[in-house]
Amino acid sequence: MKVHPVPVRDDNYAYIVQSSVDGKAVFVDPYDVPTVHKAASSLGISDDNIVGLLTTHHHHDHSGGNEKFASTFPNRPIFGGSNQIPALTNQVKDSQKLNDLLQGVEITCLATPCHTQDHICYHLSDGGENGVMTGDTLFISGSGRFFEGQPHEMLAAMDKLSALPDNTIVYCGHEYTKANVAFSAAVLDKDDLKKVVDQLKADSNAVTTGVYSIADERRHNPFMRCRDPAVKTKLTKYAEGKNLDDPATVMGLLRQLKNDGTLKANI
Repeated sequence: MKVHPVPVRDDNYAYIVQSSVDGKAVFVDPYDVPTVHKAASSLGISDDNIVGLLTTHHHHDHSGGNEKFASTFPNRPIFGGSNQIPALTNQVKDSQKLNDLLQGVEITCLATPCHTQDHICYHLSDGGENGVMTGDTLFISGSGRFFEGQPHEMLAAMDKLSALPDNTIVYCGHEYTKANVAFSAAVLDKDDLKKVVDQLKADSNAVTTGVYSIADERRHNPFMRCRDPAVKTKLTKYAEGKNLDDPATVMGLLRQLKNDGTLKANI
């Protein structure tokens, strides 16, 4: 398989996922359909080979291009987790496989409710390479806000993603890495962040999606380390009586501290 990130809006990523076997492709969260369509054409992907759309969640900056896609590419399926998603044709559920879309590519739907209750991540595997479209659940060294969910739901989502194969490449919905790392550096040891910090120091405008793996995230993402004694120790002075032996409590405190800007470090 081939995965092509396409920047849209100020900091969003849409994606084109293409089968290396038959050349067919799907769009993922194509907010700006003309831009994604142009990118597909530049890659030599014909309109006939665009066979569907995967939506991670209903927020407009991810699903706002669905109706344009439906009119540009009629009769193609549009997948997503709820009927809040515009132009939806196929509602999916956790563990559902979409193996008829792209030859040689297994697509597994992973329900990760919290940022929104209809959030779906899509795990991709061609038998060798693995990738996961994480939308606004998992970012590089960060997580999405808990708009429609609770800390225990984000903990479950992170556990589900953390269980993917080590070599699974993370394709996230936004380029938030610089701000995320500034928070993570106040929580984690600098050695845990060395790989991503070195990239950002080399290029402050670096594209970080498609670069880091799930194994990397387990190391440099505090939201994947809610059971880590070192993380709990770092948070102790902010706990205000909270039980940090409960990983969901740690998750909630991390998100609170990230939201209010309490913890931040220079990188």
